Amino acid sequence: MGPPGLPQAFHATPTFDLQGEASKTPRSVVVISMDTVSAQHLAIYGGRALTPRLAQLARRGVRFDQAISLLPETCLSHWSMWTGVPPEGHGDAPAVHGSRSTVPTVAEIASRAGYATAAFIGGATLTDSACGFGRGFDHVDDQFPLDRSDLKRPGTEVTQRAVAWISQQSGPYLAFVHYFDAHFPYTPGPPWDTRYDPDYTGQIDGSDRVLRPYRDGQKTPTAADIAHVSALYDGELSELDAALGPLLDAAGPDTVVLVTADHGESFGHGYWFNHRAGLWDEVLRVPLLVAAPGLPAGSVVQAQVGLIDVAPTVLALAGLPVDRRIAGHSLVPLIQGSGQGRATVFSTTDPARKLVQRAARTATRKVILQPGSVLQYDLSRDPLEQRDLGEQGVDRAALVAGYQALVKPFLADLVPAPVPPALTPEERARLGSLGYLPPAGAPPAGRPPG
Repeated sequence: MGPPGLPQAFHATPTFDLQGEASKTPRSVVVISMDTVSAQHLAIYGGRALTPRLAQLARRGVRFDQAISLLPETCLSHWSMWTGVPPEGHGDAPAVHGSRSTVPTVAEIASRAGYATAAFIGGATLTDSACGFGRGFDHVDDQFPLDRSDLKRPGTEVTQRAVAWISQQSGPYLAFVHYFDAHFPYTPGPPWDTRYDPDYTGQIDGSDRVLRPYRDGQKTPTAADIAHVSALYDGELSELDAALGPLLDAAGPDTVVLVTADHGESFGHGYWFNHRAGLWDEVLRVPLLVAAPGLPAGSVVQAQVGLIDVAPTVLALAGLPVDRRIAGHSLVPLIQGSGQGRATVFSTTDPARKLVQRAARTATRKVILQPGSVLQYDLSRDPLEQRDLGEQGVDRAALVAGYQALVKPFLADLVPAPVPPALTPEERARLGSLGYLPPAGAPPAGRPPG
């Protein structure tokens, strides 16, 4: 039962069809999710935001250059990441406050093998009451005071709580640590509030009050304003990097450490300071760093992979079995030079919303299927997706069939959905302030022009 005033989480009972046996020498695991972090903004991916602790981790581990999110919203993206099941294979998790898939999570497999498991949540939309993400964890730390204008817990506090729990463990453990610091609003503290745009003289800032009309498509920012808001976002990325430091130190060199993000953020294409209705690379291409004993230090994998591959990769590195049913694949062979990556990664906006978009991305090309139109980009020549090539040469039916082939095996196994409880006024205000619900009386949001 969740706290008073919040909906009750839904936890489907997992079934297990595991392949392999747990290692007799298990490794502890720390999985770090940096909510709303675009790879292309980070210095380790050629961006501006300085992240020395992530750079240090990349030097002792493996950096994936083309890691792609399957859905640009927090709840379902994390479920896909945590199970190896595509987003639609979980049902409408935000509506019923949990996944309807019985495929076990990484936490459930680890717990079955005797691991201590814990989740430390930094944002309102991944709490157990909102998303059911406490499923499989022995310990869930996701309750914190909420300011409706900024639904995050400070990253320093998330780190402190995770490090304290890790220090108490005497056997193998799995810690999932979620940071919401980079999520809108963009309000870094000094010196990061002025680090990347010190000479700005305009009136715009990173607050919800100021940016919401731009996020809702009611106003268009100037080039200087866009540059300033992007600088505030980059400041948050640098500030978040510092918060990660004590956790990375606590994990130590013998622990499997994986760092990624559920999705990025849009600062272009006419879609301002948001993510849930965008499928460009700024929204879908995320960081992915992996460090573990035996991995080649400082290596870079150029092949395209999906966040659906995170769960089997973590399990393989920890020495744990994987469920046979999942669509994800371990990236360990790719790291060792014997894999090819994914020829195509399919992504989607929330399937439960109106005006759903789909994207099919290869190493060199991106096609975005919209209701009534198609966008196409040559990523090899136009990595920022500025020149739409139109529909010529696109087999829309084949792309739709490819996506359906990915998700169809999982739809038949969804457990019945519980009757969604009515949102409390507090929950509606929380989700509405993040843009997950339209204002009262407004139609559901579609994709802004872009």
